[in-house]
Amino acid sequence: MQHIGRVNHSPANPRVQRLTPLTDALSLLSVMVGRCRTTECSLTDAVGFVLGSDLRASANLPTQAIAHADGWAVSADAVLGASVYGTVPLIPPPPRVDAGDPMPIGDAVLMPDIVTFVAPGVAEAIGSAVSGEGVRRRGQDIAAGVRILPEGTRLEPRHLGILKACGFETVPVRVPRIRLVVTSTAAAAHSDMVRAWLNAFGADVTEISPAPGNRAELALCFRRSADADLIISLGGTGQGRKDCTVAALGDVGSIALHGVALRPGAGIAFGQVGTTPVMLFPGEIDGLLAAFLVVAVEALGLLAGIRPGVASAPVRLTEKASSTVGFHELFLGIPDNDAIRPIPLAEAGFEALARATGWFLVPPASEGLAAGEIVHLRLFGAK
Repeated sequence: MQHIGRVNHSPANPRVQRLTPLTDALSLLSVMVGRCRTTECSLTDAVGFVLGSDLRASANLPTQAIAHADGWAVSADAVLGASVYGTVPLIPPPPRVDAGDPMPIGDAVLMPDIVTFVAPGVAEAIGSAVSGEGVRRRGQDIAAGVRILPEGTRLEPRHLGILKACGFETVPVRVPRIRLVVTSTAAAAHSDMVRAWLNAFGADVTEISPAPGNRAELALCFRRSADADLIISLGGTGQGRKDCTVAALGDVGSIALHGVALRPGAGIAFGQVGTTPVMLFPGEIDGLLAAFLVVAVEALGLLAGIRPGVASAPVRLTEKASSTVGFHELFLGIPDNDAIRPIPLAEAGFEALARATGWFLVPPASEGLAAGEIVHLRLFGAK
């Protein structure tokens, strides 16, 4: 009788032995991930990046008193009490100034129609002004040495005008270098979303897409990522026949954690190759979203030297949010008049994913939150 050899369909990845509580996982992450290096960046390209050091004014601004309105440069004392019923003569007539001009005399600017000419070389004021009206005094915008923006500020468009006026052409910023590794077909479908989100958080992203299920090639890919501040790998963390991401990382580096008590997203793993931290995320969209919102955003904040955004809004639940004890469970919030309808991310369809305005976590000691309770919905896009 011919004996047929047994085919081994055992997955390459080790099985999760213990689910680490989310708070412990984030504490470990804070040890593994440090601030990335500071580079100089053109001011015009710096929006979205995080300042790598304090920015201070190098001089008093304005450097001298300037007009802040169009009109007539006068001394406030010279037009004290002037009105249409009691005009004040101005001999010689005051000089005309436009906004931004140095003040030739005086400490105030009268509006153009407040001064009239009654004879050659003679003008009169039909209104008064207080000292400093229509004028920016020397150092009024900022004094030399004053901190304009602190280290760790994420630059916004409104900052550009201020920094440009203060004479900055370049600024020191932290731009995390992220190597995005796509290891499965399921993950490849969502890699553009992850890349766009990383870019929106001020990261510089490169991507490698090795052949799905090729453990040796994936191990080489991890080894070639030494130039990155962080490696994020998508897919291949489970027990599927082609899942080998955790095993491949173990071949060339170390595994610090495998399995997090987060629903969805339990397959998350952390490790290192040399000194470069590595985060392994599930490839399915629900687990990937949870991993990004809860873990990746935290890591990006550590790299940039800031606390990640926690912009939130207090909202009322329209119905109970039932969760699994022992897990931090992530819920989406769907607008419903002045409240939100909670949808477990693990059960959400595309319509819910598209309509949700934010998310919240139910802690592991709870079986859920009752209808009518107030939760702080974390808004998508907060940095």
